[in-house]
Amino acid sequence: MRVIVGYGNSLRGEDAFGVDCIKELEKCELKEIKLISTFQLTPEIVLELLEANEIIFIDACYSLENQYKLCCGISKQNNSNLTHHITPFNIITILNGAYKKYPKFYIYSMLTNSFDGILDIKLYNKSIKLTISQIII
Repeated sequence: MRVIVGYGNSLRGEDAFGVDCIKELEKCELKEIKLISTFQLTPEIVLELLEANEIIFIDACYSLENQYKLCCGISKQNNSNLTHHITPFNIITILNGAYKKYPKFYIYSMLTNSFDGILDIKLYNKSIKLTISQIII
């Protein structure tokens, strides 16, 4: 099963990118795809991912210079502490270590530094549409 996890804070401007992508995907007729929208990644989400053979994480990623650019990854942090900043890599590590599950995973991020509002709604929506078009090929 394919699982798509969009996460972010809809109260913090463009940080809502992952959540907004899930809202758009919910409008599509997707078969055998589970959609999860969440405020942030937590260890408990692993239970929702146990049947996944492919996981796609969607989030906003901080960047001062590349507003609205899309990337397919985030820098890997060398921090195994479970804190407020749990990354997709932490989630995959839990799946691997605790449950012996080894799904393929991908990360789609929109680069932004606007966490007070959406600065350019047209570019923001264009980024959502482009991300979705890459996911539902």
